[in-house]
Amino acid sequence: MKTLLTTLSLALFSAMAAQSPASAQEATAITGTKVAVISQELSLAKSKVGAYIADQLLALDKTIDSEFEAELAPLRTQAQQLNAEITALSPETLRTRTDLQRRGQEIRTKLSELAQWKQRQMAATREQALAPIYKAYEAAVNTVIKEKGIQILIPGEATLYRTGTVDVTQAVIDKIDAAMTTTPVNRVRVPRKPTQEELQRAQAQAQARGR
Repeated sequence: MKTLLTTLSLALFSAMAAQSPASAQEATAITGTKVAVISQELSLAKSKVGAYIADQLLALDKTIDSEFEAELAPLRTQAQQLNAEITALSPETLRTRTDLQRRGQEIRTKLSELAQWKQRQMAATREQALAPIYKAYEAAVNTVIKEKGIQILIPGEATLYRTGTVDVTQAVIDKIDAAMTTTPVNRVRVPRKPTQEELQRAQAQAQARGR
């Protein structure tokens, strides 16, 4: 669906760019065309099933924090002790204490590792939970397009201004709500260290966002 919406958006922008301001005849060529705008992000977030997933992910976030507490507690204690040692030293002495710098870096590394591990679990769980919703979203959009006779559909993120009459986001939300209100949100456990597959997928996503 993202590819479809992007293609439609680019097609519209290309058509507009090709028009000459002085060419009234060409400008009126699209008169009567039914154009609408949709926000996928809002459609998913404001739907009942989207809100349900958000609640489940919030609960999972707290669960993971409680599981990590056994590792986080001693790290916090070490950080407090290190800060106390650093505070007691003069700037001149501190510059010579490479051992303190090394301890600080080790603590930061461990905290960062835990944070990234949690983030990867949350992202994988969210991705899995949203899979059926994307299908419901696509079906809802196609239905709204047919019902309203829409000929051009533009992503909301690509528009600078729009009125409520052309925004079909709520109509799509209503269709999604009619189709589903909950969906399984099963925790996806990932290895502590990212796998090669994860790294490749993250790289591909980063490249896609950069286009």
